[in-house]
Amino acid sequence: DILYVAGKLDGEMMHIFVNHWPSRRGGEEASAPGRATAAGVCKHKIDSITALNPDAKIILMGDLNDDPVSPSVAKVIGAKGDKTGVERGGMFNPWMDSYKQGIGTLAYNDSWNFFDQIIISSGMLSKTQEGYFFGEAHIFSKAWMTQTSGRYKGYPKRTFDFDNYMAGYSDHFPTFLVLYSKVK
Repeated sequence: DILYVAGKLDGEMMHIFVNHWPSRRGGEEASAPGRATAAGVCKHKIDSITALNPDAKIILMGDLNDDPVSPSVAKVIGAKGDKTGVERGGMFNPWMDSYKQGIGTLAYNDSWNFFDQIIISSGMLSKTQEGYFFGEAHIFSKAWMTQTSGRYKGYPKRTFDFDNYMAGYSDHFPTFLVLYSKVK
């Protein structure tokens, strides 16, 4: 599912894509074409926007069910993990370094994945521009959101483990960006 919203934030045009791409049920490789298709839908719309305005401010976010290095994100979207490698009209993924350090937003079989990403366009990278620009990227993970015992110890505290109510919020930690703007 992809929700596209365009509108003004404090008078500045923003384009936001909220996503929940197909799951890995059935295996990562077997389900990859579905995520590549979802990424392609976003990329087509992003290319249409940046063809009219290469400095457009675009945010692609959600549960992508893929990591920053997965083909859907790195190749189809073309999101780069290094700001200096992002061309005008391109996309920046601020989570690449965290992912490469073994940090993630959900765990499966004692391995962390970084499925919950927020990717931004080059139009949000310059700190000398007018309007909003990228400042920081964070995972919101507090102690009360983390499982303290059992087979999911250290994982995000899920609501259910099959039929067993766990009283948690989600099996994913949420992510957020801090955007800055010059004070006038």
